[in-house]
Amino acid sequence: MRAVPATPTLISLHVSPWSERARWALDHHGIAYRIVEHSPGLGERRLRRLVGRARPKATVPVLLAGTELLTESWDIAAYADRTGRGSKLITREQAAEIRTWAERADDALQSVRALILAATIASPDALDEAMPRLVPTVARPLLRPVARNVTRALADKYAVRFDATETHERVIRAALDAVRAELGGRAHLLEGFTYADIAVASILQGISPVHDRFLRIGPATRSAWTHHALAGEYRDLVTWRDTLYEARRPARTAHAQGPLPPGR
Repeated sequence: MRAVPATPTLISLHVSPWSERARWALDHHGIAYRIVEHSPGLGERRLRRLVGRARPKATVPVLLAGTELLTESWDIAAYADRTGRGSKLITREQAAEIRTWAERADDALQSVRALILAATIASPDALDEAMPRLVPTVARPLLRPVARNVTRALADKYAVRFDATETHERVIRAALDAVRAELGGRAHLLEGFTYADIAVASILQGISPVHDRFLRIGPATRSAWTHHALAGEYRDLVTWRDTLYEARRPARTAHAQGPLPPGR
């Protein structure tokens, strides 16, 4: 029988755009929660036990909230809407449109992921930064082959193609062109601030990462995640994303961190 944590527990990957969506939704609604940082490779078996065999892939974020186990950013945002305070992120009237934008963002992020993983594999310093915090700095260069293999395993997990750079860039451009056309200079995609804005903003993280005040990453990771051509081409959307964070992203508070509750 699963133990039920008193406080919701979010298993997330710090740099993951999908995890950032979940954190943003919970923070928007002022929900207190614990964070368990997922470690690709080392944490895969634990994550698989947690989500069960019914799902083809064990992925983060995962939220443990009472008797609920939520394994999609969308479901975590819906949970936050139900239980938190503040304006709804997925309104009943706009739910279909919000879902469409979230799915468009997901499609684009598959290509973003491919570009990021390729850049990370090619960067020794980014591989060092990707290692768990418990790994001493002095030991990281020696463990780069392990980090490289873990990154490649992550690419295999999501069937990433490294030989399709032009295709990936074309997919990202199509998504961002649609965002640009829909925004038309407005502050939000739809009527008011919604989960659609959060989902679409997550695409830009893999082109021009947001300021460290909102999501702290190492300099080599920032370099690997920056696509200079796309960042320049969509500078207006990067600026929109930055403005959205300033206006709508609550200040990150210090959430308790630690292992999964007993019984997990």
